[in-house]
Amino acid sequence: MQPRKRHVLLLWLLFCSGVAEALEPISTTIAVGMAGALTGILVKYRNIFFRFHECCRPEWISFNKTRLKTDLESKLFGQHIASRIILKAVSGFMYNDNPKKPLVLSLHGWTGTGKTFVSKLIADSIYAEGMQSSFVHVFTSTLHFPHSEHIATYESQLQQWVRGKVINCERSMFIFDEMDKMHPGLIDSIKQYLDYHVKLDGVSYRKSIFIFLR
Repeated sequence: MQPRKRHVLLLWLLFCSGVAEALEPISTTIAVGMAGALTGILVKYRNIFFRFHECCRPEWISFNKTRLKTDLESKLFGQHIASRIILKAVSGFMYNDNPKKPLVLSLHGWTGTGKTFVSKLIADSIYAEGMQSSFVHVFTSTLHFPHSEHIATYESQLQQWVRGKVINCERSMFIFDEMDKMHPGLIDSIKQYLDYHVKLDGVSYRKSIFIFLR
């Protein structure tokens, strides 16, 4: 643990005090050596940070096909055909490093048939934090878009929100619940993100997942 303390002290001395100015002039050789040492220290601490803070990296986002298959078979009852289709769709998408379009799933059924539960199983198989991941976003029609007179505002906000989240992480997941109660204009506002586009206004949505629950 002692070297780590020295690293922190060195960074504080260099960036938070006047020691750097006091050392000038400094030889090119020493400067290059210190730059290399600092780069190594910063990389080390960056990796430690990524380990404890959720980031859009493989440490936090990595598909586990075995887990999804096991969960679908053991926890989702009476939906054998749906389970096979979902597993095939999610696996094919996640194992494709260059998908042509986002993965779009539309799950239909009465209340209690497991639509929301399936969404959770998918999220759990991809994100280390599951449904609690900062890259999983859930929209509920009656909660987030309750007033039909504000539909134009909702459309603009939804477009900006989805775009911002994908810019932050291309492996984002969006779950839209109560689709049967959602104004048609809202879905029309994001249809462009669901189609075959390399990029839209500089943003690629091809590695994102959109799940619609009806």
